[in-house]
Amino acid sequence: MILHQPQQQLLRPFIKQVHQFTVNPQGLSSMTAVPTGNVFLSLFWGSGGYTTQRPNSTERTASGGIYISGQQFEIAHHWVKEGEVIVIGLELTPNAIHQFFGVPQQEVTGKVLPLEDVWCNKASMLYRQVTHEPDPAKRLSLVEEFLCKRIIAKEWQDNDCISEATSLICLSKGSISVRELATSLRISTRSLERKFLEAVGISPKAYCKVKQFNYAFRQLALSNKHVLDVVSEVGYYDQPHFIKHFRKVFGISPSQFFEEYKSFLYSFRKDNDDCFLDSMSDTLQTVNKLYVF
Repeated sequence: MILHQPQQQLLRPFIKQVHQFTVNPQGLSSMTAVPTGNVFLSLFWGSGGYTTQRPNSTERTASGGIYISGQQFEIAHHWVKEGEVIVIGLELTPNAIHQFFGVPQQEVTGKVLPLEDVWCNKASMLYRQVTHEPDPAKRLSLVEEFLCKRIIAKEWQDNDCISEATSLICLSKGSISVRELATSLRISTRSLERKFLEAVGISPKAYCKVKQFNYAFRQLALSNKHVLDVVSEVGYYDQPHFIKHFRKVFGISPSQFFEEYKSFLYSFRKDNDDCFLDSMSDTLQTVNKLYVF
């Protein structure tokens, strides 16, 4: 898996990072994405089917396309049973889908939708250009040029209030109240909730919960901290409250998850003394599995 930062200066306020990788049964065969509070624009193509499944839902397989993913509350497992699939995934800021494509983000909350449903001709043209380009670097350039045109055309919608709100929530690790947030932004709580729901797709309170859980998960996965210390630090009411939230996101308990990945996580921590990563999305890769969080 290769991580990139956008080359175009115009895009840096809107793109956290770009993932480019190939999935096949012989190499990296699966990826699990933990909710980060960000949204995604993904392109994939190849000789295999790309299968996705979330807890308590049936698996879905697609052969290729461009997709937009809104706010998610559960992990998503992605894998290829046979063949090979090339994936370009852009992790975007929380309100970027609304900004770039004018899509009310409530429509994509908890969903993954084909961009062709919104922008049939332009999305199809981009997909053809990218999939026919053999050079990985040029593929990324084509995607960046596509998004830059949206900014230059001024068809996108900027919202400084929402950008500042999400930054404050991230700085607080999700522990700030909606009232404190509205006070800092000098607007009413009702106005904040309305703007946030339209631009991000969920309420500011729900977004805080996503960020709170993601921070707690990263602390547990990347450090030797005890769950009680993390629960207290992040602001959960108590340990049962956190365990309930963990089950809702992962479909299993924390003890089940960390027992399954115990040896790998131990090895990772041992080899990475400074593993308190603060990026919006971190990764752990073992043998043929990848976690993005």
